[in-house]
Amino acid sequence: MKRPLPAYGKALALCVMLSCCVLPSVCHAQAQAPVQAERPAINLHHTSWTARDGAPALVLSMTQTTDGWLWLGGPTGLYRFDGIQFEQFVPSNGPLLTRNVSVVNAFADGSLWIGYRTGGVARLQNGLVRNYGERDGLPARAAWGVEQDGSGRIWAATPLGMRYLEQDRWLAPASAWNLPATSYKTLMRDRRGVLWAQGEAGVFFLRPGAARFERAAVDSGTGVLFDLAHDSVVSWNATQGKFRQVAGRPQDLQPRLWQHLGDPASLLFDRRGDLWVGTRDGLAYHTPQGIARTLPAQGLSGRQVSAVFEDREGNIWAATASGIDRFARRRLTRIAVPEAAIGHAILTDDNGGAWIGGFHVAAGDAGLAEVTPLWPPGSDGWSGMLTSFTRTSDGVLWGSTYGALRRVQGGDRRKIALPPFAGGAFVPLVQADRDNSVLVSLKQHGLYRRKPDGAWQKLGDPGEVSVMARSDAAGLWLACFDGKLVHAEGAQWRSYGAAQGLSVGLVMALHLHGLHVWVGGDTGLAWLDGERFRPVRGVKGETFDGISGIVELDNGDLWLNAAAGLFRIPGAELARLQRSPDYRVQYERLDQLDGMDGIAPRLVPSPSMVLASDGRLWVMRSSGVFRLNPADPAPPAPAQPVIIKRIGASGASLPLQQPLRLAAGSSAVQIDYTVPALALPERVRFRYRVDETDADWQEVGGRRSAYLSNLRAGDYHFRVAASDYNGHWPAHDTMVHFTIAPAITETWWFRALCGALLLAGAYLSYRWHLGRMRRQMANRLRERVSERERIARELHDTLLQSVQGLILHVHAATQRLPDQDSTRLQLETALLQADNVVDEGRGRIRELRGEDAGKANFPDAVLAAATRLRPHDAPPVQLSLMGTPRRLDPTMQEEALAIVAEAIANAYRHAGAGRIEVELQYGARELRCTVRDDGAGIAADVLRDGGRQHHWGMRGMTERADRIKAKLVLRSGEGSGTEWQLVLPAALAYTR
Repeated sequence: MKRPLPAYGKALALCVMLSCCVLPSVCHAQAQAPVQAERPAINLHHTSWTARDGAPALVLSMTQTTDGWLWLGGPTGLYRFDGIQFEQFVPSNGPLLTRNVSVVNAFADGSLWIGYRTGGVARLQNGLVRNYGERDGLPARAAWGVEQDGSGRIWAATPLGMRYLEQDRWLAPASAWNLPATSYKTLMRDRRGVLWAQGEAGVFFLRPGAARFERAAVDSGTGVLFDLAHDSVVSWNATQGKFRQVAGRPQDLQPRLWQHLGDPASLLFDRRGDLWVGTRDGLAYHTPQGIARTLPAQGLSGRQVSAVFEDREGNIWAATASGIDRFARRRLTRIAVPEAAIGHAILTDDNGGAWIGGFHVAAGDAGLAEVTPLWPPGSDGWSGMLTSFTRTSDGVLWGSTYGALRRVQGGDRRKIALPPFAGGAFVPLVQADRDNSVLVSLKQHGLYRRKPDGAWQKLGDPGEVSVMARSDAAGLWLACFDGKLVHAEGAQWRSYGAAQGLSVGLVMALHLHGLHVWVGGDTGLAWLDGERFRPVRGVKGETFDGISGIVELDNGDLWLNAAAGLFRIPGAELARLQRSPDYRVQYERLDQLDGMDGIAPRLVPSPSMVLASDGRLWVMRSSGVFRLNPADPAPPAPAQPVIIKRIGASGASLPLQQPLRLAAGSSAVQIDYTVPALALPERVRFRYRVDETDADWQEVGGRRSAYLSNLRAGDYHFRVAASDYNGHWPAHDTMVHFTIAPAITETWWFRALCGALLLAGAYLSYRWHLGRMRRQMANRLRERVSERERIARELHDTLLQSVQGLILHVHAATQRLPDQDSTRLQLETALLQADNVVDEGRGRIRELRGEDAGKANFPDAVLAAATRLRPHDAPPVQLSLMGTPRRLDPTMQEEALAIVAEAIANAYRHAGAGRIEVELQYGARELRCTVRDDGAGIAADVLRDGGRQHHWGMRGMTERADRIKAKLVLRSGEGSGTEWQLVLPAALAYTR
């Protein structure tokens, strides 16, 4: 079965055994001291965590599961680490047997096996734990190892012998297994699937598919086992303090790395074959280049390194008595150079090394440097500080300094005097020319050439030169402090400035690669495009400020040593830039997370970055010198999906379980997530969205919690994704579905009930409003009726009585005249007209009193009024009914009848109509009364004024309609007839 990690890359609890064994004092006497204390510190990127960071102390075993978690076990419990946060792990289905953990080991199926120091083991998978103890067949003694053989069988190593798991029960191997019943400390499975067990009786191994252990010929004693390259297996004999090989070829080993180990508490062979030794004082790193050591004084989290482990990304983890340490191989390696060399000129040699200041530096892969001074340091003061290097074709190394030149050729090292007129002038720059002459910039004197014969020659007058660069293809280029750039090719000198597009501030770097000319300065980067310089801009507004070193590689990539870090612009991006000068390039930025710190030097030295003969870049920063192999790929991020850890109400979230239903009222939800990334967790970025609420992804940087607010009851799909170390987003994301239960106020039946209550309330309010309007109208009409009755009484008691008395007097006078008297005839005619007036007055009084109201239905009342108003020679009114006639409220009928009668009267009196139609439409929502004629119509000015002057008919109709809350519409025009339409609400018009 394939393992998640090679056995040689794990510090299992096998190493733990060393911290618990009784080691002879003689080994400790060999160990230490003065020699190792003087050894250099481990030159890897070092990070430490202690209790204040949440790290556990005195961890005995470490491993990494397939999901990327780093697991740590020790006397204080089981912990896991994602690169950012330590957390003590508690299974969701129950506790561990004890917090006192002796070993942790990850298997390829994603499970984690845990051994307890007080006896028993456990399997942890998908957050659920299965504990095994005495009742399951294990002895009540510490489990120092848990491992799987080539057939998938699980074995446990205990002080009372080996045990294997079968049908969920642990069994002691029978004699046929050829395993002595003695104490065992170490289990290890190698690349081939062979299971190795080491105990007091020796080392035994079980081949895949075999049912019998074999004993290794070498007597290795009690210790730990390691699987090295080329199928070599070695055993540490703790009692003798040395390694023994138990399998493989001896010529594949490097025994010189295994000497002078002292009294180790933990051991590890990493994937490179280098040896890590944890001691009571610190951590030692054995490589072919030598031994480096880190102690608490160099930043180690504590003493007593009890476990060492290598994860899948190649990081080395060390557990101390006070915390956890990580040693990571970053892309840039710090080169240990003398302090006096930092900030001075740098130039590479032909063997992968470099001259830096007054020293030659040869560095190994681990960053250990061999430094050789070019002359006795400090003997010449400032004249030993070199500001610029160059080499002529004859192999002579030239350096510039204060008041002189330095010339080095093999063992010949001398000062070269400046011209007499220059005196002790400062020499900032030197540059080799084709004929082995040297171009020399003399401060305040200009540019000179020193010929091979020693003669000095003045070259033009470019001004005070700040940077020089020359190549056979591009010629000589000079940058001046006034911001100009000068191209000198023979006798031709050409200047470039702002008019030619050069705008990088003070030029601090010039780089020539073939015909390419790159210029870096205080405010950016530019390249020569024909006769003009074009600026280079990066995405997201990057301007590449503060460049003092530029290198273009043969593959087209451009490297920049700038203030904000070390930049790489891929060749493909530069090709796009050349096709489209306004294009903003993609780039990669390396900073302190990649092993580099400080900022690029300002102006001196220039260049601050050079390409060595072995293809590596040497980079000068304010904090030191670094080396980088551009061919090394960027570290890949772990291909792990985001893990949802906890979800729930803010501040009270719980471990994730599916299906997930949150309580009603959970409007604010907190979701904690992570992705185990042990090398560069700070580079990982997260984004998430909720499908039901978010249209786009929300990028939240390195934050590992999402806070969702204003959520309502319903189903939600939360999606989260993590970038890799280079900021690229994956094609897939992690999704969790959760449901928020509705509160009572959010259920459909509650909403339906509220809707029904609202409708009922609206209906009752409408009925109350109608009743109120009816009461108001009834009160108004009663007042009006009372007023009409008063007027009727006044008319009857005054006007009609007076007229009637006048008629009687006239009649009495008429009786005295002769019958055929013409005067009598006239008086009798006048008396008949007076009687008609009295009858009409009595009719009006009856109308005012409403004696006929309600006695006839509305259509009959309309016909009666039309008959009464019709002149003897006029056509009758045509009445039509629509709908089922309904009884009207007496008050409403009286007002409506008065309006209809007025419309009919106007049609007879003023319109001269040949046809008058009255249409009564009884509807469920309204009563509609329409009176239309084909008469002369109403003049426009009458329509505008609302009636004729001193006539009140039309105004009275409008006032009546307003009083009963009815709608009265008039449509008329001169010569086109007239139509009156009265609309009454059914609730007011009809009786109930």
